[in-house]
Amino acid sequence: MKTLKKISFWFALGLSLIACHSNDDEVGNWKITESFGGVGRVGAVSFVLGDRAYIGTGVSEQARELNDFYSCVANSDRELKWASAPTFPGRPRLGAVAFSTGKKAYVGLGYAAGYNTNAMGQEEFFDDFYRFDGTTWEKLPTPFPGQTRRYALGFYVPDPNNADKGKAYVAYGFYNNGNEGQGALKDWWEFDVETETWRELGPFGDKRQGACVAVIGSKAYIFTGQDGSSYPNDVICFSPYATSESEQFVKLDQLKNKDGQSFDNDYGMIPRGFAVAFAVGRESDQSARIYLASGTRGSLLSDCWEFNPYKGEKGRWDEVTSLPSFALRQAACAFVLNDVGYITVGGSVSVPSSSTLSVKQTSYLFEPGIDDDDQDDD
Repeated sequence: MKTLKKISFWFALGLSLIACHSNDDEVGNWKITESFGGVGRVGAVSFVLGDRAYIGTGVSEQARELNDFYSCVANSDRELKWASAPTFPGRPRLGAVAFSTGKKAYVGLGYAAGYNTNAMGQEEFFDDFYRFDGTTWEKLPTPFPGQTRRYALGFYVPDPNNADKGKAYVAYGFYNNGNEGQGALKDWWEFDVETETWRELGPFGDKRQGACVAVIGSKAYIFTGQDGSSYPNDVICFSPYATSESEQFVKLDQLKNKDGQSFDNDYGMIPRGFAVAFAVGRESDQSARIYLASGTRGSLLSDCWEFNPYKGEKGRWDEVTSLPSFALRQAACAFVLNDVGYITVGGSVSVPSSSTLSVKQTSYLFEPGIDDDDQDDD
């Protein structure tokens, strides 16, 4: 593999942490690519259909909730080309959820906080879902039967025995019923993509919003998130096609230091809320890796992490090259095209509380396996 030349902004400056890490020889590069095609936004959703990624909804820097969508493809140089896509037909919103079978995508839930009606702070949560085939949006006849919520997880796991079939899930999130109560959730719901019906599972794991999920083969890995001022440290390996519940939900090493283990000395840095994650590589040759980036734990975070599910009994986390200091964000979007992971949009906060927001349009791709310390300075 060629060693790429480093230009000055590859150095990532942490916001507040100065520490001696056990893995000082960090690898990987964040490389800037074509900025998002629409206005910057926070709390958007993303999904991939075929060779095209889609990003839409969210709230703009002018504090306007959005329902527009943009799509992009990656050329042979991994640069993105953006174009407008069909507008989401539901109410403008942020903190929605999305999942994709590869041929059809589903978007729903989320909330509005009155930005478009000058009634800021009067939150309205949605239970509707819409199906998208790359050309046309259609509203599902049956609304989501569970508690409405924002910043839930949505993901799809293909059937290992039939690539044309699979199961989709919505889990966690945050609800607000006004005087009746509010808080983070930990229930799970399974969506049958053939009948487009729901059934409740769980609850599993710690309650949270703004969590991350990445799917490798027929397994989903769930981690991070936020519950008030707490940041759950559990990591769940979910295998929906396993024969027993004990095999379906397996807890991996917690994201904290344990006595007698040297590899996890920095695991306490990993928990965070409103980060992004993506998986690249292949399960067939065990080259698949999960990357965790961005997010917040009191302040925006620059450190990024790689998870190798095949290392050790329960996988292993290693720190990789940090995001550039001016690329920090939360409630961003991530997607994978041609086995390359990208991050785009996001902002300084996930739940806006003022009329002006700080949002991002810049996009970055991650190049794993490149030793940053060995690169040239010019």
